[in-house]
Amino acid sequence: MAIVYDHSCLMSVLRNTSGQEMFFGFIPAHGRRLANAEEISVFGNILEAINRGDRFGNRHMNALLDALDRGDITIVSTPAPILFDETNQTSHILQIDGGNVEIADVCWEVSLSEN
Repeated sequence: MAIVYDHSCLMSVLRNTSGQEMFFGFIPAHGRRLANAEEISVFGNILEAINRGDRFGNRHMNALLDALDRGDITIVSTPAPILFDETNQTSHILQIDGGNVEIADVCWEVSLSEN
């Protein structure tokens, strides 16, 4: 039986806020065309993902910063900090719920389905 786990807390989410369909060349791996208000998930922190092993890292970082400045794209979320509790020997993440910062279980311990 294969068990599928949630990995959402390890992803960055970007949203096209330009008001139109646009191509964003800096989105790994080779750019992506997003409809207005469409979101895309990228593994890891988007700032690190843009520079990951690519000779165009600086150009892509500047393109992201320019798109943010113009309001063409929004960073909805980046991976939450993962903290280890030495006393309980457990890992947790920080999350915001209703404006309150809370400690939550890590996402990869949550089973999404069993086959």
